[in-house]
Amino acid sequence: MESLVTPFRAHYEYCRALDVERQLHECADHLQHPDVLLMEFFESYHQVERELRPDTALRPDADGELVLETFHESLELAIWGGAAESEPLVCVSGSLSPVPDADHPALSHRGLEYVGMRDGTPPHLVLGVAQSDKDETPYVMLLRALNAFAELSPPLRLVQLGRELIRAPIPEDVRFDLHIAITDLQPAPAWAALIELTRDLAELFKRQVTAQPQFSDTLGRIECLEIEPGGAGGIVAMDRLWSV
Repeated sequence: MESLVTPFRAHYEYCRALDVERQLHECADHLQHPDVLLMEFFESYHQVERELRPDTALRPDADGELVLETFHESLELAIWGGAAESEPLVCVSGSLSPVPDADHPALSHRGLEYVGMRDGTPPHLVLGVAQSDKDETPYVMLLRALNAFAELSPPLRLVQLGRELIRAPIPEDVRFDLHIAITDLQPAPAWAALIELTRDLAELFKRQVTAQPQFSDTLGRIECLEIEPGGAGGIVAMDRLWSV
């Protein structure tokens, strides 16, 4: 299967290969020159519109290598922070591939760990990426989530998501929320600084994207969450580190 490599995907792959210190510089540079990242996002969105077939499978091939998934369809997430009670969310899908890939998304780190649907007016479709190993930083995870947003938000992709995952048409006014779920926070000072810079970049990116008429009502919250160890009763508990 031939992967679709967009400019935004290529940028993500480049940043994945950098160490934490160099990621810090890269993230800080994006904050100084945000137009570059925004241009790559729009180029990738339109490339997916032009080139990706609407019948491209979103779920991994069931006949491929079996991967034990932490997240699965019907898993309940409980998100704490900023309110007395937790905010519930139920997964409608586990691992998902926004673009074609020969590898399972849990192995290639190109896809999503979970997708959820949050009821309300308007409804929110939640795209979640979870830390694949202790060295995957929030900055790289944000780029992975933004890639998925660019690749899944075109209108034909929404139709496909409704058909394959929600099993019902997705309303046109749906908004996308992005989750960055961390399992292993590192004590290094560079890590703490990168979490804060990633928050600043997420806030800046959201402000710039939603300033465009086409996306003014498309992107909802971008949140960084820490997954609590253990969990009870089939519920994964998450603490909100930041939300923009």
